[in-house]
Amino acid sequence: MRIFTTVLLFLTITATRSFAQVAENNIAAASAINYPLSLYKEATSMSQNLYNGRQYYVYDARQEEFQFFNQRKWVKGVIYYDGQRFDSIPMLYDIYKDELVIKHFNGDHVLVQSEKVDYFLLNNHHFARFESGTDINEQMRTGFYDILYDGKTRTLIRRFKSRQEKIVDKRVIALYPQKNFFYIYNNERYHSVNSKKSVLGLFPEQKKELRKVLKDEKIKFRKNKEVAIAKIVAKHDELAKP
Repeated sequence: MRIFTTVLLFLTITATRSFAQVAENNIAAASAINYPLSLYKEATSMSQNLYNGRQYYVYDARQEEFQFFNQRKWVKGVIYYDGQRFDSIPMLYDIYKDELVIKHFNGDHVLVQSEKVDYFLLNNHHFARFESGTDINEQMRTGFYDILYDGKTRTLIRRFKSRQEKIVDKRVIALYPQKNFFYIYNNERYHSVNSKKSVLGLFPEQKKELRKVLKDEKIKFRKNKEVAIAKIVAKHDELAKP
């Protein structure tokens, strides 16, 4: 009888341990499945927020000129949207309408909500959204500006395309000439500049040194306006250091 009781007790303990081990294994397996699933759900919810916009239809798709910044094809970039950063997002920047377009997983073109975009990085350019009367002067329109130089004397470019039409062989041809508007922050406000004279006029005490920068680096202002302005402003900040 004692032998039977001992054997029964041993079997009971063994079965209990086996059951506990199986239970632990099941819990571990469930956790291993649920953890990546929770990560996927979290990432998906953020992505759904990013892609929660109106569908965008590419207009003038067969025209030689186009409404986008730099090129017509999709380019992967970075967007900081509604407090979240998203990398490697295929995007197009329609500078005629000042709208950012991204490609959905299913191939749809989605127009992101501009007011939720802090900035986006595209083609080695940093575009940020500025509010008229808050971040920039009242006369400057709210929208995306390309940050040319991000030092004390911040310099912005508003890239703009207009749409024009001409008739060729009874066909309507759409043209998209581009203009760039430059703004330099100085004395607590932005100043519109376009010529070398207007840029140097903001820094009268340093004109000689700033002219020398362009001469030494053989930069022609009219031929390479963006580089010239960035060099002048950066040199100004360097000279202005206490």
